[in-house]
This record gives sequence, structure tokens and C-alpha cells, in this order.
Amino acid sequence: MSAPLLLGIDGGGTTTTAWLTDESGTVLGRGLAGPSNNKAVTGDRAREALNQAIEHAFDDADLSPRPVDVACFGLAGYDRPGDKRQLEEWSAASRWTKRLVLVNDGDLVLAVGTPDYAGVAVIAGTGSIAVGRNRDGRIARAGGWGYLLGDEGSAYAVALAGLRLAVRRADGRDALRRFRAKPKNDALTSNSRPNRRDALTERLCHALGILGPEHFIAAVYSTGLDRTQIAALAPAVVAAAVDDPDVVGWILEPAGYELGQAVQAVALALDWQEPLLPLAMAGGFLLSARPVLDAMIGYLQKFGGHELATATVPEPVLGAVLLARKVLDA
Repeated sequence: MSAPLLLGIDGGGTTTTAWLTDESGTVLGRGLAGPSNNKAVTGDRAREALNQAIEHAFDDADLSPRPVDVACFGLAGYDRPGDKRQLEEWSAASRWTKRLVLVNDGDLVLAVGTPDYAGVAVIAGTGSIAVGRNRDGRIARAGGWGYLLGDEGSAYAVALAGLRLAVRRADGRDALRRFRAKPKNDALTSNSRPNRRDALTERLCHALGILGPEHFIAAVYSTGLDRTQIAALAPAVVAAAVDDPDVVGWILEPAGYELGQAVQAVALALDWQEPLLPLAMAGGFLLSARPVLDAMIGYLQKFGGHELATATVPEPVLGAVLLARKVLDA
């Protein structure tokens, strides 16, 4: 009889990570593929990404693919009963696992970053969500509505806000907004229009590979940038904040406040009574965008009603392995 194998999967709107481990949780192989959030890409692309990540993990372990004993999938965008049925069908067809555990990607962060799997987890990558679990096992969530209805504080939302501010500046509409806030005796003249090549515009143009803001339409619409490609512009917005305080005040801090409100909403829904609230934070965007993270923490310290015990979770896939081991040991 072969030794038990476990599979942990963390799938989001940008990447899918797979860890193949033995029964103790020791990593044997790692695999990486593209997005597997079925609300961000088609079902076929999501399934392909999952297959690729798993195959790469087996290759990395120098093992032939076979059904593992337990696989835990923590996938963004898979929260409904129909999603679980779809994953079960894919698993059966591809022979991924003997036992499938499907959780929200936020559950992976909770499993790693909170004591006793209780507290609140906030993720801001391509999209955003906050999830929580109290010590009685009750769960709550806020956000996770997708890029059309929500995803506030995410890389996509920040990148889109940056693009919109850049085009306002190109038009001179940003100057008009500033003028309205000035005393009435200040004259609005042609000199009131700011330099079109501000730090934000420069960095976005460089990221898009265009010469100036007049090419924004072609770069965004004609090339058909998808949600993931737009979200990839968020680092340019964050970098511009170093030379452009307005980017902090108008885009990054509000993004942090939105995430703070999501965390606060989950804590309220859980009726969290303990004075200390464990907060696990994850997502490539949140962990790399310090002004957003600081604004979120500042909001919660002022309005959240709890002391915070924060932990960063750079590898949420570890939570999938931990949850798979719990099922194996049960």
C-alpha cells in the first residue's frame, strides 16, 4: 500500500498554487498555474489551471499523477452548491482525489493565521473578501461580490481608480475639482490645469507600454484587457503614491477603509465578544501595498471596537494542507 498523499490548492483570480504533501504535511512538490476563479475566467480555463497546477506539483515531486487521499481546494469564486458539484465532477473526471474538501479561499487564511481557526481573515488580491469564524463554528463573510458589484480595496479596484484619475487629469477635470474646493476669489485660468505627465500618468503609461494618456483608450479597450490584466496595473498606482500624495488620499487610503469596513462587518455578524480579535491578512496586493494595509489597520483601531492580533499569511495554500490533514486524521 502506498503512503498517503495530500493535496492543498489555493486558487484565485491571478494564480493557482498546489502543494503535494505526505501525511505529515511535508511538501513533496509544488505547482503553479494561472487563475482558477470561475467568476474571473471561464470554467474551462479554471479547470485547465487546476489540472496544470496539480500536474506540476506531481512533476516537482517526481511522482506519477494519481488520486490523492484527501485534497482541500480553497478557491475564490466557488461558494455556491453548484460550484461544489462542478468541482466534484471535475475531480472525478480527472481523478484528483479520493476525498474532496471545498472551502472558500478565506478559510485557508483563517486556518493559518488565527489561533484555533477562529477570527477574521481579509484577502485583497485581484479581488477582495473578508471571512470569519467564531469559536462555536459560526461563519460570516463580507465582500466577495465580484468586480462589477464589489471587490472594494482590491488590486482591480485600485487600478481602475488610478486609470480614472489619470484620465480626469488628462481632461483637466481634476483641476476643476480642486478649484471647487478653493476660496471664491481664486481665479480659474488655463494655468490651473496640472501637468498632464504627473507621476500616476507616467507610471500607468509605462506599465501599459504607451507614450501618453491619449493612448489609454486603445490600450484598455482595443487590446481587450481582462480583469486580471487591469489588476496587474495596481503596483504602478501604489508606486506613484511616493511622488503623488493625492493617490494616497483619494485611492489607497479609501481602499484600506473599505477593507476595514468588511472586517468590521464580519466581526459584527459573528457577534465577536472577546476584546482581542485575531485578524489574518493575505493577498498579494494587500501585503505589498503598505498604504492600503496601514489605512485598514488604522480604520479598525479607530472604529473596529476590538484590539487586533494581526498575522500576515503569505502562503494561504498551507491552510489547505492543514485542513486536508484534519480530514485525513478524523
